[in-house]
Formats: sequence, C-alpha cells, structure tokens
Amino acid sequence: MSSVADVADVATQPGRARDADDLYSKITWRILPLLFICYLFNYMDRTNIGFAQLQMKDQLAFSDAVFGFGAGVFFISYALAEVPSNMLLAKWGARTTLLRIMLLWGLASACMMFVSTATQFYVLRFILGAFEAGFVPGVLYYFTLWYPSHRRAQVTALFIAAFVTGPMVSGPLAGLVLAYLDGIAGLHGWQWLFLVEGIPSVALGIVCYFYLDDRPEDAKWLSATEKQSVAYALQQDGAAHDASHHHTFGQAIGDWRVWVLGVIYFLCLVGSFALAFWQPTILKGMGLSYLEIGFASAIPPVVSIVAMILLGRHSDKTMERRWHFAAAACIGALGLSATTLFMHNPVGAVLCLAIGHAGIASCVPIFWSIPGTLLNKSAAAAGIAMISTLGVTAGAVSPSMVAYFKAITGDFTHSLYIMACGLLLAAALLLATISKKMLAGT
Repeated sequence: MSSVADVADVATQPGRARDADDLYSKITWRILPLLFICYLFNYMDRTNIGFAQLQMKDQLAFSDAVFGFGAGVFFISYALAEVPSNMLLAKWGARTTLLRIMLLWGLASACMMFVSTATQFYVLRFILGAFEAGFVPGVLYYFTLWYPSHRRAQVTALFIAAFVTGPMVSGPLAGLVLAYLDGIAGLHGWQWLFLVEGIPSVALGIVCYFYLDDRPEDAKWLSATEKQSVAYALQQDGAAHDASHHHTFGQAIGDWRVWVLGVIYFLCLVGSFALAFWQPTILKGMGLSYLEIGFASAIPPVVSIVAMILLGRHSDKTMERRWHFAAAACIGALGLSATTLFMHNPVGAVLCLAIGHAGIASCVPIFWSIPGTLLNKSAAAAGIAMISTLGVTAGAVSPSMVAYFKAITGDFTHSLYIMACGLLLAAALLLATISKKMLAGT
C-alpha cells in the first residue's frame, strides 16, 4: 500500500501535478454532472412561478402583491430550515439528505398545479421552501469533503452554472408548455408547467442515493492511492487554516465574518431573485409573446456562463478572490442600471440584462470559495448554511419589493436601481471587511 510520502509526491511535486489534475478531473466528472442537473431542476422548481404567473395571475385573479408575497414566502421557510438541514447532511451524509430533499420538493412542486386560491398558493410555496432547504449549501459543504480550497472556486463555478443555465432551459421550456399544452387533458398551461418540472426531481433524488458516495473513502471508483492522495490534500489544506480558524458549529455561528458574508450574499441575491421572478413580466410589458419571452430569457444565461467560468478559473489561477468579486459586482450593477434606458426596447434591454446577469453570476462562485477557506471543516457545515440562510432571505424581500415599486411607479426602473446599489454595496463591504491576510490563513 502506498505510504504517506508517496501520496505527498502526487499532491506536491511539480512533476506530479498532472497526476493530481487528472485525479480531480476524475472526481469532478463523477459527481458534478449529476449535481449540476439536480441544481438545474432546483432552480426551475423554485422560480417557475415567474413564467406560470403570466397565465395564472389572470386565471386565478392574483394581484402583483399576491404573486410577490407568494414568491417570497418560499424563502421564509427555506431560511428557517436551512441550518438544520445542513447539519443533518453532516450527520447522515449526502445520499440520504439529497434523497429526502429532492423527493419532497419534487412532489410539492408538482402539487402547485392544484392551486386555486391565494391561501393554497402561499401554503404550498411555504412547504416547497422548507423541503428545498439545505440543497445548495449541502452541496457546497459536500465539495469541502472532496476538494482542497485552491480547487474549489472553479468546481463551484461549474456547479453554480446550473443556476445560470436554468433560464436557458426553463425559459424556452416554459414558453413551449404555456403556448402548446394549454388546454390539453383539461389542464391549463401553467398546471402542466408545474407537473413537467416537478416530477423529474423525484427521480433524480433516487439516482443521487444510489450513484453518489458520501466521502472519498467510500468511493469504489477511486483506487487506494487516489483516496490517500485526496485525504492528504485535504489534510494539508486544513492544516494551513486550522491555527487561526474555528472548530465547532457554535463558534462558526458566533464568528462575525459569517454574518458579514451573509449580508454580502444577501446583497448579491436581491437582484438575482428579483430578476428570476419578474424578468418574464418585464419582457411581457415590452409586447413579447410567451414563446418570445421564453427564448429571450435564455440569452442572458449564455453570457453569464462564459463569464463566470472564465472569472472563476482566473480567480483560482491567481488565488485572488476579493477584487475578482468586486469587479464582477460592479459589472452587474452597470448592466442593471443600463437596463433602465431600454425599457421599451427589447433588444437593448436583453443585452443590458445579459451584462447584469453575468456580473451577478460571476460573483457567486468566487464568493463561495471564501467561507470554505475561512472556516475549519468541522465548522463549515453550519457556517456555510448560516451564510446561505442570511443570503436567501433576499428572496423573501426582493419579489415583494419589486411589486411595491411597480404598484406606486408603474414600472421596474426603481427596482433595477436598488438591485444595482446592492451589488455595489456588496463589493465595498467585502473589500472593507475580508482582508487578503484572512484568506491566506495568517
């Protein structure tokens, strides 16, 4: 059996760097494609009401205020259940946790097709939020069990790309469903949308249970040497940060940096969630049809995916996080602000929204490479979940905020400016509070 010294050679000798790259490429190709697809459906099942409301608001007589509150109530239960769910993942493992989460959220999402009153809408959205809680922070914690910190930004970028890819799939799919399935089997198009996008999540949860491994040491598809190489890399990575970082769940939650990062994440997600729920309505106000809205919604994600992967790769290569994050946030703010100049020009609006989406999307993977560096692994599950919980509360605020300003001003201009200001504040706050020395573990 290989010795620790042999393992060290694979992880540290320049001549063996290619072996390490090949090993982590093997790991990535094994676990990431499935998790990417799961996140894709996670995005669609939480945001498909943005397209469904194009029909259901009129058919069920829902006002913008009803829709805004229903969109936001999801994130109240999501935030309440996030930390407990992630702590269960650390205790039970990824396979069991993902099976529970995806089975329940898929069924709840499909049941949205039976909504007929505002109260039912609120209740099902609240239940869906509780069931989905823990998925994204759980996967991010899962990555800390497989990848050392210097490899995490790029794999996180590839995973988060599913969030950006979501509109590329959900937009055209929703447009087709609303246009061509409306009336089939006595169901409205929006009812078919919930059914078509909800049931696959149940099947994916079952696949995750039988396909994924909780930890590298459980992976039969890794050789003994490969398992030791991963263990050594993680051990060395932890040793570089253990001296000055926290070691328990309680200490992680009590760390002021966790709360600051939570606020920064909140400021980033205000724009992300607002666009996810209201962008179809913005485009509809420009006179586009269901199909045109669906396919136009797929354009910004194309730009975003390219931007986030390139920026994430460059951030990993240079091992610089702070200024990469700030640059992306400022680009996002510029794009959202410029959109206000083209509210009656679909082409100009979509191009500016693409810049805004690209900036927001590029922020996220770089941001999520930071908590895993600041927190020791024993504290990472609770710390990451806490940051995510604080961040996703933006989803409880931003849809209603947009509905409020639309009601009093008649358009989306003020909301877009608020989203842009949030991104600028996030950039300034990160630069002011998280130093280069903190990220270096000194």
